[in-house]
Amino acid sequence: MSFAQHHALPLGGLLTLLGSIAMAETVTLDNGRMTYEIFEHSVEHADLPGCPEGLDEDRYFCRLTLAAERAHVFVFALDGDQPLVALRSYDLEEGLPRF
Repeated sequence: MSFAQHHALPLGGLLTLLGSIAMAETVTLDNGRMTYEIFEHSVEHADLPGCPEGLDEDRYFCRLTLAAERAHVFVFALDGDQPLVALRSYDLEEGLPRF
């Protein structure tokens, strides 16, 4: 048995994979902007009770994700369609800022 035969994906598996890819939903970003509505439905995250110090909580709200040994705070505007306005990343070994 050759390497190609031993590790080849069976036809049924390939068709299932292609069907899964074909059913993926495409979301377009209006004007290239990430809005909170898109973020909410597509990024696993935690709601924060507030934002890191220095951000006006009357104008912004924040969400937290964890990836690549870092904490990422996504900052969204409260007005309009709630666009993403900033992203702050923190090394988890150094601890998280106060929220």
